[in-house]
Amino acid sequence: AFYIEGRAVERRSVPAPALLGPQYKMPKLVFEEIRTSARFTNGIIEIADKEQIPLSKARDLADTALKELASGYTPLGADVNKYLGRFLYTKGYDEQLDYDMSQVEKVREALKGKSGIVLPSHRSNLDVGVMTNAFHELGLPKTNTLGGINMSFWPMGYIMRRSGVIFIRRDVRSDPMYRWVLKEYLGYLVEKRFSLQWYIEGTRSRTGKSLPPKLGLMKYVVDAYTEGRTDDIPLIPASMTYDQLNEVKEYAGEAMGKTKQAENLGWMLRYYKSMTGRFGQIHVRFGEPVSVAQALGTPEEASALSPAEYRLALQKLAFEVSWRINKVTPITAVSLITMTVLSAYERAMTFNQLSQALGDFLSFTETFDIPTTKSAKRLIHTNSINAELKSLIRMGVIHAEEEGPDAVYAIGHNQHVAASFYRNSIVHHFLNAAICEVSLASACHNTDKPSIDKFWEMAYRLRDTLKFDFFFQEKQQFAEAISQHMSTVNPDWLSRFDQDCEDIFSLIKCMRPLTAISTLRSFLESYWIVAHCLQLKPELHSQNPTDFLKFCSGTARQYLLQRLINHPEVISIHLFKTGLELAQNRGVFDLHGEEKIATSKLLANEIHELLEVIDRVYTIGQEAFTNRIFTETSDNA
Repeated sequence: AFYIEGRAVERRSVPAPALLGPQYKMPKLVFEEIRTSARFTNGIIEIADKEQIPLSKARDLADTALKELASGYTPLGADVNKYLGRFLYTKGYDEQLDYDMSQVEKVREALKGKSGIVLPSHRSNLDVGVMTNAFHELGLPKTNTLGGINMSFWPMGYIMRRSGVIFIRRDVRSDPMYRWVLKEYLGYLVEKRFSLQWYIEGTRSRTGKSLPPKLGLMKYVVDAYTEGRTDDIPLIPASMTYDQLNEVKEYAGEAMGKTKQAENLGWMLRYYKSMTGRFGQIHVRFGEPVSVAQALGTPEEASALSPAEYRLALQKLAFEVSWRINKVTPITAVSLITMTVLSAYERAMTFNQLSQALGDFLSFTETFDIPTTKSAKRLIHTNSINAELKSLIRMGVIHAEEEGPDAVYAIGHNQHVAASFYRNSIVHHFLNAAICEVSLASACHNTDKPSIDKFWEMAYRLRDTLKFDFFFQEKQQFAEAISQHMSTVNPDWLSRFDQDCEDIFSLIKCMRPLTAISTLRSFLESYWIVAHCLQLKPELHSQNPTDFLKFCSGTARQYLLQRLINHPEVISIHLFKTGLELAQNRGVFDLHGEEKIATSKLLANEIHELLEVIDRVYTIGQEAFTNRIFTETSDNA
């Protein structure tokens, strides 16, 4: 049996594919067909002429690249890879993968007779095995999976090449011949209606939240559509969510500056050994498929776009996929508990206090119809909360202080980065709520009369500042989503702006839970650290980016001790890198000397103003939270 939406289902109830059905459809004679095609030969001649290399050498380079890429999988190789992946993930997780069958049927329909591109989120090295088994178990067509060549070490490389894995070099841009061969290889597979799979983020997310999509591979397959090699390409957003993830320890270490371990046989054996334990269940979800034809129009219309228009269309396409991945990513029990503890205004909570605070988050998920796993739904029961807490305590993420009158729970020592990974995996579900909270506070910032204009000014300002960490819809859709959220909170929310600021503050107090403090602030504090460090050492980043990130980490540790920043999870190289993207977007790196310092200072001041408004939300929320959670539960006790 396997789980569908938390319910055990017999395997025979899923439509069984015919013998050697879609899971075993094999690309044959790939090398010979591509190599002898006229378009491939003409491309080689063109590159040889452009790069001024002998044609014979150009052909050798093309042959080498094509042999390196061609996977040539077999039924035996596919089965070996499938069982190996299943063997690995069942060592630490439940055997049954959890599905939403209504989503699966939409994927099945979208892939009928078409070459689909499956684009999953990427959180774990287990992802390949999990998605391979999911597609086989559900009777969906097998995909050729694209992965980094760093994972091609023996014996995994030998096995995976024979099971449909295509290993791609890390550096594609510097080799025009390799780029051409890769483009042609993917175009050939799309034309022959073989489905592909790769991680739209390009690499594993070390922070828990989705990374910006990479456009390179998507451009190659969309190019095949604009060239008329296929009539449509359905893009399949997919999410793999783990109740707990053992790799979080590794990610936290990397965020603090620890060097990433190189992948090899020794690394693989250590990874396998680390999987000892029980980490819960794995949840596979699929977003609404995105049609390239519907997004770009006919191949003729798409090919008529200017290069700038075409790139913008690709960006919108990729962001739509990423947004749909987030939309279907479910909230787990572990992620909800860690978010609750991180939202407790830096105070430890008793079990009763934690249960009550957790209840606010559960009510929020129901009110706004947010997808949750069965484990999260069970948190209405005391014994389920206890079980999840014990698990988090074993992991070290939560610390239980049990020697006083009551046991109290808080984030473990030096575990804030690890805890933030679980929170960040669901933070997008609370993003609009957090923006609404800060925008309401901004409407009354330094004034006695609330201003709706200041509300919207702040909402759009946050959207622009946070766009490198989160996916936002188009401006009009974003405004509609914010209005809809506020109308759900209070249908008469707009009338509050005709009153005084106390009415606005009362409205904020009624928004349970308040999430801006535990979601937005840590990201904004990391941006502020980067902008501030660019003031202090304006040229260090261009001279040595690694040393600059170390300087940011040291500055954050110092300012945390001085209470100039509030969140320990700010001390993360990954968040600093996003802060650098924001600085680049604001033109900081186009300047030098005093101009660079002045522009960095403007950016730091701008972010500091946002933090001041969040401080107002913090003050309002802390008072309400203390009165309701700490005072009431103490009185009840």
